[in-house]
Amino acid sequence: MKKMMVNLSIGIALLSICSVVAAAAGDGKTMVLENRAGMKWELLRTTSGWALGTISLHATSVEQPATNGLLALRNLKSGEIRWLSASLAKKVNPRTARMSGQQDIDGVMFSWQAEVALRDDLAAATFTVSWSVDKDLNGWEVCLSYHDGLTNDWRVQSYPWAGNSEEVSITPLRYSGIPGVLVYRPDLSLVLLYAIDSNSDYLNPTTWTGKTSVFFADRRTAPQFRLGGGHLAAGTKYQMPLQLFLSDAGDFTGSITGIMQSWVKVNGYRVDDSLKVRTPQEAFDLMLDGRRQMQSWKPGIGYEHHRGTPFVYIGNNPYIAYFEYRLYELTGDKMWRERAFEQIDFAIKGQQAGGVFNTTYYFLKQGRPGGQTAEGFCSWDWDHNGYKLDMNTWMVRYILQTWQLVKEKEGVDRQDWYKAAMASLRWVLAQQNSDGGFPQVVDIESGAKSQSVVTGRTLVALPIIAKITGESRLLRVSEKQEQFLRQNVEGHFWYTGQHPDLPPGDFEQDSIYNVVQYWMDKYDRTGDKKDLSEAVANAYYALLYWCPKQLSWVKNPTQGAHTEQEHYNQYSVYNYQNRKIQCLDRLYKATGNPLFKQLWNRVMQLNFYTQVADGPYKGSMTEAIADPWLERGGGFEFRGQPYTSELVTDLMLQLLDMKLVAKP
Repeated sequence: MKKMMVNLSIGIALLSICSVVAAAAGDGKTMVLENRAGMKWELLRTTSGWALGTISLHATSVEQPATNGLLALRNLKSGEIRWLSASLAKKVNPRTARMSGQQDIDGVMFSWQAEVALRDDLAAATFTVSWSVDKDLNGWEVCLSYHDGLTNDWRVQSYPWAGNSEEVSITPLRYSGIPGVLVYRPDLSLVLLYAIDSNSDYLNPTTWTGKTSVFFADRRTAPQFRLGGGHLAAGTKYQMPLQLFLSDAGDFTGSITGIMQSWVKVNGYRVDDSLKVRTPQEAFDLMLDGRRQMQSWKPGIGYEHHRGTPFVYIGNNPYIAYFEYRLYELTGDKMWRERAFEQIDFAIKGQQAGGVFNTTYYFLKQGRPGGQTAEGFCSWDWDHNGYKLDMNTWMVRYILQTWQLVKEKEGVDRQDWYKAAMASLRWVLAQQNSDGGFPQVVDIESGAKSQSVVTGRTLVALPIIAKITGESRLLRVSEKQEQFLRQNVEGHFWYTGQHPDLPPGDFEQDSIYNVVQYWMDKYDRTGDKKDLSEAVANAYYALLYWCPKQLSWVKNPTQGAHTEQEHYNQYSVYNYQNRKIQCLDRLYKATGNPLFKQLWNRVMQLNFYTQVADGPYKGSMTEAIADPWLERGGGFEFRGQPYTSELVTDLMLQLLDMKLVAKP
């Protein structure tokens, strides 16, 4: 009897829910749009008019039916949401529908039109909304979404402000990469890209489109663009072209590759090949000429990190030493050999008893938060203290590569270099976390390890070090790190930790191309097409972070530029201790995809654009190429400081390895 009563209660409850849905749905009529890619959009007519309804892919619904309307207005003061349903709707063809309506809002007539159109052969749709007001409407903003409520768990990514996030409010949305959000279920069973059409003059701060924000809250508010900033002017014809791309591939590789290939096709994305600053040889000769006399060289120590800094970043010393020994090989100029030896000799002086290398050397006292000062060897990287694991592996790799090169060329065996590198390597391996990843930073006093991050330098270096030393155990360590990469980085679209001067959770883009290199190197070893697919997917993923076009209000080149990091918004183009240009060339040769060839040439020319052509820092590279946000105080064309250490090395080593330069 008790069981019957429970079942009866459940039945009554379900009947009540169905009644509510039926009342909202009116006659339940739908307008069905569908395409050959298995995507369907069922617009729903309710008692109030036409609503967003249901989007599905291969018969699986993205979410429960959306019944509130097609767009909404939000009051900035009260937070009130007023959904607007369409009074008129017309199916133009099997894949396209147009709707319209109007509503009085505080005595102002708000009129609007919307078009939903599915691509014929892709899991993609456009959602374009236009609107106008007969009188100025203040205090309200327009909200555009593909849904009006959530029953499933979702996460969003929008570089650099949201990564694997359950909630996000980006106000204003700025023009970093593709303007939108990547939306996904935690198990990656469904992944969506919801974005503004990048062919429009999106987010221009000199027009109304600059007043745009993005909002999302898991299980409460579907991702939505909020537009207008609380002021809609009479006489203005507003329009926002939005795009939606879906994938049910079920994993990182399939999802991101499918979505981005669709995005490239829908947007007619083309790489601007008109930027021709100089040839690789001209860039190389410029660097070589300037570097000989560069004021940042500190004899017996290394290169000042960039203009005006009181320190040499020792973590880069072996990297630069390897590069300059290569210069010695090419030119025969013994100055480069001497500088190479001096930099490694000095770097190993900062090694601690446990094997770990300090990564910084201050040649002047430097104030620190709380009154601390640092002088001599330390691991203060700007305002971030602690032993940097990834930089230690970076040092180990290039000490060993230089040791090997010197031994092969000269027959000189610098065992002091080799022993120092192996001691640091032992310290690095002892820090691996139980999840297979490595910490970005280890506390100097307690030895406490931070959360695991990408540690892209270590990811690439371990197989290289294994080949030099013959230590096969490094490949087993690398396999565990790869598992962490798949599950916690690619699986969460969450790349962190490349910048040693920032907290471990800092969202950044530079480690992506270390990941690309890792997969390309593994593909070269194994010949497994799955490894190549991983590299391709990561390269496509990086496009989400890169500016897709020339911004109309910026003179300096912007297509292919990226926000450096979440705490330092500026457009940069450099290869931060990765082989971005070389990887793109390798991807083109392995896949035949002309997009990768176009991108490598574009990125290379962008790097040449930032080269300093004359003066005491001739041959260096500026940290930025533009500041579309005006956040750095130097105007839209902000270039920042000239860097004389890693950025130059990052670029020139690639030109050497790609055999694009010869002896001057």
